[in-house]
Amino acid sequence: MFWPMYCLLAHVECWSYFYSNTTMNWQQARDWCQEHYTDMVAIQNQEEIGHLNSWLPRKSGYYWIGIRKFNNVWTWVGTNKSLTAEATNWAKGEPNNGKKGQRTRENEDCVEMYIKRDMEPGKWNDERCGKQKTALCYTAACKNDSCLYGDCVETINSHRCACFEGFYGEKCDQVVQCNKEEVTVPYKGRVNCTHTYGDFSYDSLCEYSCEEGYQLSTPRPLRCTASKRWSEQPPSCELVQCEKLSQPARGSMECSDPLGSSSYQSTCAFTCDEGYVLTFSKLSADFKQSSPVVTSRASSKRTGRISR
Repeated sequence: MFWPMYCLLAHVECWSYFYSNTTMNWQQARDWCQEHYTDMVAIQNQEEIGHLNSWLPRKSGYYWIGIRKFNNVWTWVGTNKSLTAEATNWAKGEPNNGKKGQRTRENEDCVEMYIKRDMEPGKWNDERCGKQKTALCYTAACKNDSCLYGDCVETINSHRCACFEGFYGEKCDQVVQCNKEEVTVPYKGRVNCTHTYGDFSYDSLCEYSCEEGYQLSTPRPLRCTASKRWSEQPPSCELVQCEKLSQPARGSMECSDPLGSSSYQSTCAFTCDEGYVLTFSKLSADFKQSSPVVTSRASSKRTGRISR
C-alpha cells in the first residue's frame, strides 16, 4: 500500500513510505521492500518516529524496520553501520532477547516498531525474525549524485547532505581553498605541488627540495587543510654546515669559505712544521672529517688539504 508523499517545493526529490497489506517474516519483509521500493525504513530521528506513529494505521503485530543483529551488534541493514547509543529508541527493558529475561530457542535478532500502541508508541522491541509482521518500506530521496562529496541523509520532506571534511555547499560540490600566495619558493630551493580536488584546494600537497649543499629547515610538506590554512609554514633551504676543524699541533691550517664558515664548498689546507707529517683519521658514518692528527716523524715540510 502507498503512503502519502511529502515534498518541499524547492526540491523534486521526496521520501515516501509504503507498507504491505499482508504480514511476513523479517527477511521476506526486506526482500519485498527491496523488490518494490528502496529498502526497509531506517529511523533517522524523533521527528520521523512521530510522523510514522501519527500517519501509519495500527497493526496487531506492528511493523518490521531495518535493524538487525549481526555478530551480536545491532546494525542498520541499509547502510551496514552499527547502531549508536545516541540513535537507539528501545522500549523500556528492551532489547531483552526474550520475555522476562528468559531466552527463547530462537534469538530475537530483528526489530519491530510499535505504532499507535497504548504504551510507548514509536518505541522499538527486539523480536524473533520468523514472526509475521507488516513490512515498512521507503523510497529514497537520495540519489547517486545527490551529494558529490558527502553522505546523503534522508529527511521526511527531502534530504540533506552531510559534507565530508574540506567540502561544503548544498550538494557538497564546493571545495575549500588555501592561499596559493603563501606557497613561496625558497632561495636555493624548489617546490612541487599536487592537487587532488583543484589547484591549491583541500588536500593539495606541496613538497619542497633544495639544491646540492642545502637542506630544508623542516622536512614536512605543506598540506591544505579543511580550515583553509596550510599545515606548515614554508621551509627555507639552509646551507649545509660541517664540523669546525681545529688547527693541529706542530702545524698550521688555512681555510677558504666561499659560502660561509665551515660550510658546503669550504676547503682547508694544512701544513706541518719541519719534521712532522700529516695523518688523517677515517671518515665517520655521517661522512664528517675529523681534524688531522700530526705525528712526529723525520720528514721535510708537508702540506695537505681537506675539501667539504
